[in-house]
Amino acid sequence: MGEPTRPRRVFDAIASPPAKALSKLYFDMHVTGVEHIPAEGGFVLAANHFSHLDPPLLGAYSSRVLRFLAVDDLFGKSRMFDQTMSWFEAIPLDRDGYPVGALRTAIEHITTGNGLGLFPEGRRVERWGVDDPKRGAAWLAWMAGAPLVPVAIYGTQSTLSPVERAFRRSAVRIWYEEPLWWYDYADRMDPLGSMTADWFDIVDRRLSDWMDL
Repeated sequence: MGEPTRPRRVFDAIASPPAKALSKLYFDMHVTGVEHIPAEGGFVLAANHFSHLDPPLLGAYSSRVLRFLAVDDLFGKSRMFDQTMSWFEAIPLDRDGYPVGALRTAIEHITTGNGLGLFPEGRRVERWGVDDPKRGAAWLAWMAGAPLVPVAIYGTQSTLSPVERAFRRSAVRIWYEEPLWWYDYADRMDPLGSMTADWFDIVDRRLSDWMDL
């Protein structure tokens, strides 16, 4: 289950352009830094998380096909949601236990040259900075020997979020940032903590001013 299936790759190639066009028609979209996503090889994409729209928007605007880690308590509530997650090959992650199977699948996916997306906050939040980021993204990048691409997304807190449950128009901004490399942290006393702290600082530089508007 490392490489995305051929139907998924074909679907992304066909659906991504119209998905971008529709999102630009409905939302005020502004996306920068896509060139920071590696052109080849595995990578981890780590973003802040406000809304159910975050994964599809990040996937649509990324230059590579992404699979996402998704906490398992999201599943089993809606057949449509479960089928959608299955189609996009989301990897269920046990929030309460130790998710050995999910982590093995994630590492295999990255080491076979693919992109994995996840949200270090671990859930949709009402406001940036209310939860300390977890180390999972840094750990996966470290274990897979892959770059970690920080991403900041703003505006989705106004739609399909804990703040606004309805689907509403909003201005959405996405910033893909320069990758963090595991080997730059090898001499740190706490490599994963330092990498996670740098991820937070990079995203915070994008979001802190916007959150005060």
